[in-house]
Amino acid sequence: MVKIPKFLLSRLAQMLPVLFLASVIVFAITNLLPGDPTYALLGETASEAERAAARVRYGLNDPLPVQYFRWLTTILGGDLGRSLYRNQYVLDMLIGRIPVTLQLCLMSITLAVAIGVPAGVVAAKWRGSTADIVVSVLSMASVAMPFFWAGILLIIVFSLHLGWLPSSGYVPFTTDPLRNLQLMVLPSITIGTSFAGLIMRQVRGAMLEIMSFDYIRTARAKGASEMRVIFRHGLRNALIPVITVVGLQTGALLGGAVVVESVFSLPGLGSMMIESIFSRDYPAIQGAVLFSVCCVLLVTVIVDVLYAVVDPRIEY
Repeated sequence: MVKIPKFLLSRLAQMLPVLFLASVIVFAITNLLPGDPTYALLGETASEAERAAARVRYGLNDPLPVQYFRWLTTILGGDLGRSLYRNQYVLDMLIGRIPVTLQLCLMSITLAVAIGVPAGVVAAKWRGSTADIVVSVLSMASVAMPFFWAGILLIIVFSLHLGWLPSSGYVPFTTDPLRNLQLMVLPSITIGTSFAGLIMRQVRGAMLEIMSFDYIRTARAKGASEMRVIFRHGLRNALIPVITVVGLQTGALLGGAVVVESVFSLPGLGSMMIESIFSRDYPAIQGAVLFSVCCVLLVTVIVDVLYAVVDPRIEY
């Protein structure tokens, strides 16, 4: 049996070539963006001589391989570069934005699991019933609804008409916890309900298969209560697909954060990406996207470890 620490080291080593390939793709795509970053740096009224001097100063005239290896060298040194537009270190910008996106993602995942798992169990337990049909329809509707449309509907209903929750803005949790949660509820519901639909469908399908296995019938024959059969023997073995879905949807979660943060005016990683793209801020775009890639890779490693935690039969 391979020990978990050795497995983790192996997986972390496998991430290195993936990160290198991702850095090449991110750098290439960023430099294919149309527009001239000197317009964001100097404004519309700058002369061509001033723009030429700025390109030389920031190395924008250098060949792309030279620019890439210069950027890669700074990354290996622990520096993601300096923003062309804000004149700040990209790492400092990320540190200020990450807590917002992290809170949004954690609240969304928590809501999705809290809704999706019980709904999937109910739909599987009473297959073909009215509850099963209602849950299935709601899950399909939540998955099909785009994030921006769901966010706008929630703002119209809960902010404009009912006045229960604020429509936009952000206050740090350490400054005002209650206000922070009020501002983060609607964005979390926007993302969480969509993922809840995916989780519900996975749990329902897995539970329908597992509840027909012999060990489920054996547990019932031994006199185990139905709740124990469902949650102790059935749901635990159905969690593997749920963990897989949550892990695979990390990229979609970050992509949804980009849209949702723009709708609700949250100063997170997603809004930083949007602002950087519009201002042609190459270092900020590259740093934000590369950080997102690292997050997705780390989540896949965590998912693999959780497999062994949930199911002891899995060994590494």
